Amino acid sequence: MLIFRQKKFPREPFSTLLVVCIKSPRYLGVILYNLNIIKDMKKLIPILLAVFALASCEKDPDMSKLDDNYLVYTNHDEKADFKVPTFYLADKILVISDSKEPEYLEGEGAEQILAAYTDNMVARGYEAAADQESADLGIQVSYIASTYYFTSYTQPEWWWDYPGYWGPSYWGGNWGGGWYYPYAVTYSYSTNSFLTEMVNLKAEQGDSKKLPVVWTSYLTGFETGSKAINRTLAVEAVNQSFTQSPYLTNK
Repeated sequence: MLIFRQKKFPREPFSTLLVVCIKSPRYLGVILYNLNIIKDMKKLIPILLAVFALASCEKDPDMSKLDDNYLVYTNHDEKADFKVPTFYLADKILVISDSKEPEYLEGEGAEQILAAYTDNMVARGYEAAADQESADLGIQVSYIASTYYFTSYTQPEWWWDYPGYWGPSYWGGNWGGGWYYPYAVTYSYSTNSFLTEMVNLKAEQGDSKKLPVVWTSYLTGFETGSKAINRTLAVEAVNQSFTQSPYLTNK
């Protein structure tokens, strides 16, 4: 949508400007057109300075109205015992893209999202373990930047062939049979989404044993056009994933 506004700058010989605000979820900007003939480029300086004052055409959207912009899906193993004392959260968010090398989401946004997982687990009575080997539960978070490696829809673990994807060996045990979900996964995946898996690190080990994923969350729909707002929504979605999982507690 285009909104046209006129601004007057007093005592300038060519001061009438047309301000075009482009309002779109993906593109926000300001374009200024001088409606008169610019005879002296030096006179343009006050007008250029005005761009900074007009850099924002609209306020950030009301966060309370964006709750419907994201989807939170959770599921769990109904036979799992979640009343255990400790957990270990992988300290990086794996980026699933079309890269042949492992990539990780970094920066303040990633730290805030991981902190939300820790805060929720601690609030529910769990204690953060010092390492993987001493933890009862393990949590791994992935960001889906591309569905290139999602080639099969017959298994929930489509992406496990992705280079650098979490393997059972990351958790320090011997689960030679790989992973498995003890429950059905019925959703499909899209880009710009977060996938969380909680594994039972006290599961029986062996060359043919599998590491069970006892809880999973899928967070998607962060398409506001603003990285800051997307980050805020992602943290809210993490909180919501715990809210709708009341069984996930050690209290």
